[in-house]
Amino acid sequence: MGTTVVIGGDRRLSFLAEGLTGYFEKVILYAGTEDEGEKSGVNKYINIEACGADSVAEVMRTADIIIGPVPFSKDGVHVFSEGKEKVRIEDFYRGLREKQVLFGGNIPVEVISEAEKKGVFCRDFLQIEEVETENALTTAEGAVAEAIGLSLNNIHSGKCMVLGYGKCGKAIARLLKAWGIDTTIAARSETALAQAGEEGYGTVLLKDMSDVISGMLFIFNTIPAMVLKEKEIAVLKEDAVIVDIASSPGGTDFAACGRAGIKTVLSLGIPGRYSPKTSAEILLRAILKEREKMVEL
Repeated sequence: MGTTVVIGGDRRLSFLAEGLTGYFEKVILYAGTEDEGEKSGVNKYINIEACGADSVAEVMRTADIIIGPVPFSKDGVHVFSEGKEKVRIEDFYRGLREKQVLFGGNIPVEVISEAEKKGVFCRDFLQIEEVETENALTTAEGAVAEAIGLSLNNIHSGKCMVLGYGKCGKAIARLLKAWGIDTTIAARSETALAQAGEEGYGTVLLKDMSDVISGMLFIFNTIPAMVLKEKEIAVLKEDAVIVDIASSPGGTDFAACGRAGIKTVLSLGIPGRYSPKTSAEILLRAILKEREKMVEL
């Protein structure tokens, strides 16, 4: 496994490419961010011309490992990239060959299906336990930073509510609790709420949150379903803020927020934006661990 091709993504993948150069003979970064050489310090960046190739598919066919972005695609047509160059998914397919390993985040089902038909082993970063857990921590930090930047108030001056008690919900809640901030968890599951209660948080069932949400200044949504509707938004304080980190389109009625004058943001890809270097290190550890497993096989 001497050659790795890294395609698209944000600054996180530029840092990842740099880290990979310490473990692989050749690392090719294609369609990365505009500033990868300037800010990430990538020291073995190779472009298509330097490879003597006519297309990204030709470059990909030289690779043992192909690494796509997180998320793999935002529009279902292109491999996601913050750079000017975009790789169409149909062109990406042409670069796949037997015995390659493909990494990416939220890899679409159709991409996995096409890859497996060609004998490519697929590994989704977001289904690796260690990546999920560590990403939740970086996401929590970024979500709280978003809330502070959005609000006119000090985060210690008001109560917070976290919707959902999965990995990201727990990470946000624990960060707030460590700061001594009054935090309430809203969830559908009574089991989740029982756990949250034992850990010292206020709790409320989602269906009943209108009764308490009016007292909140900072609301964090992690649930990928419409949970913050006009009914809940109508009772919020005028200076409340909502940070929604659920998968697009989020779980907030943003139009209702606009009408009510409530500041809100759908904040996606937080690890790549707020801590690209740390996030790259998380992905690098996962890749190396998976490589060890494959060598053992």
